[in-house]
Amino acid sequence: MSAPSWYSLNKGVSPNEGEFLQSASSTSTVPITDPTDVWSDVHHERHCLLLLLQTLTESEWNEPSLCADWRVRDVVGHMVSETTMTLPKVVKGMVKSRFRINRFLAADARERGRRSIPDLVEDFQIAMPTRTHLPGLSSLSMLEDIIIHSLDIRRPLRRAHAVPERRMSSVATDLWASRFFPGHKLFRDLRVMAIDSEWCAGDGPVVAGPIESLVLVMSGRLSDLGKLKGEGIARVQERAAHL
Repeated sequence: MSAPSWYSLNKGVSPNEGEFLQSASSTSTVPITDPTDVWSDVHHERHCLLLLLQTLTESEWNEPSLCADWRVRDVVGHMVSETTMTLPKVVKGMVKSRFRINRFLAADARERGRRSIPDLVEDFQIAMPTRTHLPGLSSLSMLEDIIIHSLDIRRPLRRAHAVPERRMSSVATDLWASRFFPGHKLFRDLRVMAIDSEWCAGDGPVVAGPIESLVLVMSGRLSDLGKLKGEGIARVQERAAHL
């Protein structure tokens, strides 16, 4: 999914390590029935991204994303892979990559990213309505995934997309509580506040910024640190330098 690896301000983001580790005791990808409408949110955000993908030029498909060393096409391949990934596939990939999860995920993303553009679009369209994920994850994990990876694609291409505040707040709250993302390290003992929504969390000196930037930074996309302000920002910058 979208959890960065053990984040470097200079090296960028390698996604998904924490969530795959979290699901290591599971055996397969399974459909989940969720009583909430989170899946509707997931499917809507995937549809919005599909509409964008259908307009991209070959050059844009090969543009670098916010994920270090991943092109746009690699991110798309990775998102497709997530809907069909099983523990046996993870174990086989881990053995091949000498138990380095980031190397395995990157290799899988690039392998799928080598497919033709029409095939990638079709693959993503097929994955769009699915409700599958590795056991141990959730529909909210998949909402985080599509929102963050959409930003990985949209930001470098300068293709803005307004995610409803309710969805962004749900993702921010989950990232705040997660031990697999760096947010809990970066914002420890700080009061974090969105300036464009009612979302806030924590206690201490204030760090404030757009909720999209807060989500990106909490997920390990540190390029948006410059958009955060407040008396606690020096602590965040210092901690980010040592991730």
